[in-house]
Amino acid sequence: MDTPKLIQLQEKYRKALTEEEKIDVLSDITLEIRTEDVERALVLADEIMERSEKIGYAKGIGNAYNHKGACFWIKGEYEDGLDELAEAYSIAREINDQSLEAKALNNYGRIYRELGDISNALVHFEEALEINESLGDVINQSINLTNIANLYLDLADYDPALEYALKCLPIFEKDDDKVRLTSIYNTLGNIYFKKELFPQALDYFKRTQNLTDDNTPAKALANSGVGKVYFKMNDYEKASYFLNIALEQAQEFANVECEILSEYYLGCMYKEQSLFSKSLAYFERSLYLAEEFLRRQDILGIHEKMSQLFDELNDVPKAYEHMKAYEKLKEEIFHQNTYNKLRNLQIKNKIEVAKKEKEVAERTAALKQQFMANMSHEIRTPMNAIVGITRLLLDKQPTEEQKKYLNVIQQSADNLLVIINDILDLSKIEANKIIIEHIDFSVRDLVNSTREMMALKAEEKHLGFEVTIAEDIPDRLVGDPTRLNQILVNLVGNAIKFTEKGDVQIKLTTSAVKNDKIHIRFDISDTGIGISKQYTNSIFESFTQAGSDTARKFGGTGLGLTISKQLVDMMKGRIEVESELDHGTVFSVYLPFGIAAVQTPVKKENLVTEEMKSALNRSRILLVEDNEFNRIVAVETLKSLLPDIKIDIAEHGDIAIEKLQQRDYDLILMDIQMPVRDGISTTRYIRKEMPEPKKHTRIIAMTANVLQEDVKTYFKEGMDAYISKPFQTEELLLKMSHQLENRALVAQQESQAPKESENSASKKLHLPDQVTDMQFLKQFTGGNVEKRNKYISMFLDNCPKLINQINQALDHKDYPVMKIAAHSLKPQMSYMGIKEEVSNIYLIEHAAAEAQQEVLPTLIKHLNKVCTLAFTELQAILQA
Repeated sequence: MDTPKLIQLQEKYRKALTEEEKIDVLSDITLEIRTEDVERALVLADEIMERSEKIGYAKGIGNAYNHKGACFWIKGEYEDGLDELAEAYSIAREINDQSLEAKALNNYGRIYRELGDISNALVHFEEALEINESLGDVINQSINLTNIANLYLDLADYDPALEYALKCLPIFEKDDDKVRLTSIYNTLGNIYFKKELFPQALDYFKRTQNLTDDNTPAKALANSGVGKVYFKMNDYEKASYFLNIALEQAQEFANVECEILSEYYLGCMYKEQSLFSKSLAYFERSLYLAEEFLRRQDILGIHEKMSQLFDELNDVPKAYEHMKAYEKLKEEIFHQNTYNKLRNLQIKNKIEVAKKEKEVAERTAALKQQFMANMSHEIRTPMNAIVGITRLLLDKQPTEEQKKYLNVIQQSADNLLVIINDILDLSKIEANKIIIEHIDFSVRDLVNSTREMMALKAEEKHLGFEVTIAEDIPDRLVGDPTRLNQILVNLVGNAIKFTEKGDVQIKLTTSAVKNDKIHIRFDISDTGIGISKQYTNSIFESFTQAGSDTARKFGGTGLGLTISKQLVDMMKGRIEVESELDHGTVFSVYLPFGIAAVQTPVKKENLVTEEMKSALNRSRILLVEDNEFNRIVAVETLKSLLPDIKIDIAEHGDIAIEKLQQRDYDLILMDIQMPVRDGISTTRYIRKEMPEPKKHTRIIAMTANVLQEDVKTYFKEGMDAYISKPFQTEELLLKMSHQLENRALVAQQESQAPKESENSASKKLHLPDQVTDMQFLKQFTGGNVEKRNKYISMFLDNCPKLINQINQALDHKDYPVMKIAAHSLKPQMSYMGIKEEVSNIYLIEHAAAEAQQEVLPTLIKHLNKVCTLAFTELQAILQA
């Protein structure tokens, strides 16, 4: 049936005066019909090509190639489609036709999406969108946004998908564009379907039904949409009716997408009715078609359902086979591999390859960055309340039993935060650069802490839980305690989860000692259900558990052992498993550690001095925070330590600006994500619009968003420091004190001549007559002069190297290197009795982390003086 728009185009064609005008209208006609009559569209595309070649009309040739590429996309013939689009894109670039270029890019994206190449699809859609925005082409912008909405749908990120789709809807409705409305209605139907808002989904699929002509591919797709919604609403009669109609229509028009979808949901429907043989037949048919036409997104979903089906049939090998295929394909789809990149280069050999690769990386990174930033904020905000309230309760003189439970919460939260930090650090994930630390720790304290953390779970199941540590294992080792704790928690957690009676044991023995290295064997054993031999070789693979029945009964993602294996590998160790069904399991982890030179633990020094507290206690601060729980945590934490501090509250940025206009503050603690006006725009206003001296009020970002790109933005907009939520009390007080000192120092330097400024800085960072204190080292070595001199010599050997690194890093503004060197120097200075208020090494470490260029030169200059004096004092001791 000819649409009103098609009739108008046919009339326009009759009135066209030149051959080029006729070809252009013919191209519009092809666009109008290609969704519902792809074969006719292909014929018209060939006609456009032939007529354009006769008169040398490059634009017409390019449009013909683009239409053919789109038609092959509709038919599921993706290789041919990519070849045609490569020609269209090349011609568009040659004749500088940006509109055609954007159309070709958009069609590229559609094909890559069907192939499951999400990353490539995104970069093409976004590039097309950028071109259409520059051209002011609202309709084509909306088409691009619709396709991006579909990508978010594929990624199961439904809220942005819905946002994009709803933006496009009024534009297509206003233009009364039937083709575009059909597309957006279908997209909205799928989004609401995935969000499980089935009445809304049904409404949009029915709108698509009403808008499309009978016996067309578009009608088939609408029928399949209605059918799958009825399936989800448990109306199997209507579901069967519409899905079977859609299947017949799809087969008639060779519409692969609709045929696969109909077969898939018929399989799902029969599976729910326990008609397994029928279900399997439909799944196998849909899988055959999906594999034949390389529709990887469809293949992914079908494998998952077939795994579930075989699981219900108790055919574990086949269930496992399909789950493995599902996981393998999922990894390929969501992490574009080298093969895809090479294949893309071959197809698009006429495109500027280097530029394209750069754009793929930049845009994909931007999308992930935004996702990770949102995820970071959503996780950290409730964690801030958990950690803060726990800390406050610990200060309320709890009973010993309450204290025990609170300590478990605190320890668990601290470990979770460390893990979250690595997950959310996008650069580490992308580059596989999780850093294994080499720091001094007590292995006995760590293992006993793990036991305390997991003891409650064991007690709930009435399980015995024992820890045995061989006496020949030194207490203080050098390694990564956080990662070791993570491994033990994963393995002990599994042992407890899969054990119903009996006990769980952690046993540490020495497996080897070589030079200054000790290899420790950690055995985590249980008397649980055990693991079948067929699974022991694959148990460390992602998302793997010992059978579907295990997953159903005990839950979990199956990632714990995978993470443990990766961490063990990174720590240069190995992990083994021995198990037998119904006879328990033993996981053995072999890890190398350094042996700490000093076996007596160093007493942690309180870096927050009474002098700092006194200065902070006299200050007035403005807390800008919209979350009530976070306000309670911050205010009560500060008030408990600084009873005279004055704290004003602002629920969002506008109130903060109003309060700052009314009075002066020593410091602002600024949340980032807030309603009305966020922290960044508030800071920008203060720095640019507020009068002196208010515009220079020190601002600390107090935020759940701590990705590197976020932090750079905070400093760029004028913030002076940041602290992550959940905050550590000591770190918060140190940063507040640091900012107050910086404010005073800067004020003195601005009001005095340069020479005087140096003097004032020297006064601020004073040097005592004696910078070292051997009292601790004397006690530490039990008065053994030989041992004392050994540690002094080690310090005199290491410290100059680290000081040199810090100075060079300052010259080159290499703040990460400076931070690492300061972090390494900090405990060494503590051994020599050099106090923090003398060295300021902790402040240097944190100032380097925040790239605070204005204060680091003064702090490091002072550190050099401290070290010079320390070297003299220590050399004198050695020579005495």
